[in-house]
Order: sequence, then structure tokens, then C-alpha cells
Amino acid sequence: MTRIVLTDAMKASGTRAVFAALEARGGKGCVRFVGGCVRNVLLGVPGSDLDLSTQLTPDETEAALSAAGMRHVPTGKDYGTITAVVDGEPYEITSLREDVETDGRRAVVSYTTVWAKDAQRRDFYVNALYADIEGLVYDPTGHGLADIAERRVRFIGEAQMRIREDYLRILRFFRFTAGYALSVDPDSLQACIALQAGIDGLSGERLFGETMKTLSLANPLLAFEAMQSGGILSRIVPGWILVGEGLPELRAMITHSDDAERRLMALVDSGLGLGVNEIKSAQARLKFSQAIGERMIAAGDVVTRLEAAEAGDIARLIYRHGRQAVEDAVLLAAVHGDGQPHELLRLMADIDVPKFPLKGSDLIARGMTAGPEVGQRLKQIEAEWLAADFAQSVIDAALVG
Repeated sequence: MTRIVLTDAMKASGTRAVFAALEARGGKGCVRFVGGCVRNVLLGVPGSDLDLSTQLTPDETEAALSAAGMRHVPTGKDYGTITAVVDGEPYEITSLREDVETDGRRAVVSYTTVWAKDAQRRDFYVNALYADIEGLVYDPTGHGLADIAERRVRFIGEAQMRIREDYLRILRFFRFTAGYALSVDPDSLQACIALQAGIDGLSGERLFGETMKTLSLANPLLAFEAMQSGGILSRIVPGWILVGEGLPELRAMITHSDDAERRLMALVDSGLGLGVNEIKSAQARLKFSQAIGERMIAAGDVVTRLEAAEAGDIARLIYRHGRQAVEDAVLLAAVHGDGQPHELLRLMADIDVPKFPLKGSDLIARGMTAGPEVGQRLKQIEAEWLAADFAQSVIDAALVG
């Protein structure tokens, strides 16, 4: 019998109130913690969102919460989920389900009171663990606790069947492997490789969400190298090609930065380069925001300018492109050149880049006629000011002239 020490969130008064409300209708043990919150406590890693499973149907869940005077919202009632809100905290409560049919993206489900049936429809054994309000852990598949102990991530039952239920589980497999496993489960990997064509039917938004979650992990390299070796990566990043062994640019960026967007730049750069056309191709597939696309384009542009840059040029690059773009470019240049960028980044932190101190009104106040010439003259002065390393003497001379 395995017990966990409940986290503060799991033993909060609001949590106990939700359990009490549901058990008042369904009886003791009709509701349990499930999935990530149980898994993470067992693994000794930071907590996950609280998810609850119940033997009650969604209608019964709503009735139980209403009887307890508890606010609730039918956030996903069609899929069995009701959200209770206690003291401003949301609690997602999902009825036990079993799949009737699926098309690889959506499943038709029926409700059940059997915990084992609910467990069998989940993705990985480590995610099919339940715990009651006292911390007693239930392992309906009989493999979840063993996989936790072995730091192993595997599909439940027949791997290809689990994948066909939702092809996004291929990417989830790699994310959970990178987050929790010591190595890649070979049987699960082979199933992912065999059914990788199913990724093509997934929306770019879903692919981007999973990709960024994986890139946000402490060390996502295990996942991406496995995707690369299995030929899966090109279905996520269009046009990605095999370049040598491993992913050297991504590996290096992981050591330099925990910024997921920078890691995405390195991932795209590994196979495509970071030109405008390549970025737009990746954006068309992954549907990432215009802001991320513009950040990538700015970084790629600055990288080419860094190659011949001297000390004074860094300040000018920051002025023209912004500090973030230059920092991104410094890191991207480093991952290609085996460099150590942190000294340059420290120097950059001490560079105080001034704002251009003149406005058109300043020139007009000194006798210049309003019109297009004012803007042209401002650009000329600005160029001279930059070339002179922001010298005030340039501004003074322009005002006198």
C-alpha cells in the first residue's frame, strides 16, 4: 500500500470541501486526485495542477456542488468536466469515462463507475494513478507505480491503439519522456515512428503548444534527438533536414538559455537556417504568433551584422534593433561558433543606450520650415550621431546650424 504526503494544495480547505460535497452524494471514495498531481508527488518534482476524477456523472456532480452551495461552471461538460470554484480557486472534476470510438483527434465517451476502465483510456501508465483525500494511491493498471520507480514513460496497453485515439500523444510521449524518464522506451518509440504520419493532421496550434512545453523543460534534448532519429521532427518543423548527428545548435542553446522561444530559434536554425523564408515556413506550420516571428526575424538579421561588429557597433545594434534582438543574436551566433556568449552579454548589460534627443519641433523652433525636409534632416542628424557614438556635440552642432 502506497501513500503520498499531500501537497498544500491537495489538503487545502477548499479541496476538502469539494471532496466532501461530492462524497455527500456519491459516497466515500467516489472522488480521487488523478494524473499529474499524483505523479509529481511520487516523483518528488514540483506540483502539477489539481485534477479530480469522480464516479458521479456530470449532472450528478453539478447537483452535488449545488447542494453544497458551491459555485460551479460547466467548462467541459460535453467531455465530462465540471469546474468547481472555491475561494477563487478552480477545481476541475471529470467523470470516469471509457472511449466508445475515436477519430484520432476526438473521442466519443460513455461514463462509468469503474476506475480501471477510466485508467485504461489514459495515455501513459505514470498518468493513470489516483489518490484519495488521505493520500492512499491506487494503481488500476498495475504498472503506474513500477514505471514511477523505474523513471519510465510508456503508453498504456497497446501503444498504437493509444496513439490512434489522439495523434498528439506522439508529441506528449516525447514531452513526458524528457520531463520524467531516464531513457526513451523503445516499444513506445517504435509505435510513434510507425504512426508519425498522423501528426500531419494535427493543427499547428496543437503542435506549437506541445513543442513549447517540451522546449520549456530543463533538458528537452532527449525528446528532440529521439524525434530526429525517428524522422518525426520534419513533420513538426517543415523542411527540417538531418544535419550530422544530434542537434548541436539546440544542445548549445539549452546550456545558454532557458528561454523556450530562443530554443525554438535554435531548433529551426538547426535544419533550416534562420532566414525570413524559413521562419515564415515554420510559422505557417506551427501557427506561432506574429510577435515570435518578428523576434526570430530580428535575431536572424542581427546575427549577420554581429560577424563584423566592433565594440561601438554593439551599442548601435541595440539602438537599432532593441536589446532583446541583440541578446538573441549573440546566443545564436554562439551556438554556431562554440562560443561563450555570457561575457559579451554581461558587457551589454552595462551599455547605456540613449534615446535620440531631437524631435522635429526642435528644428522648427530654430527656424526650419515644417514639411518632409524636417524628417529627412532628423534622419541625417541621427545617422551622424550614431556614427559618432551618440556624441552630444553632433546634436549641439545641428541645433546651432
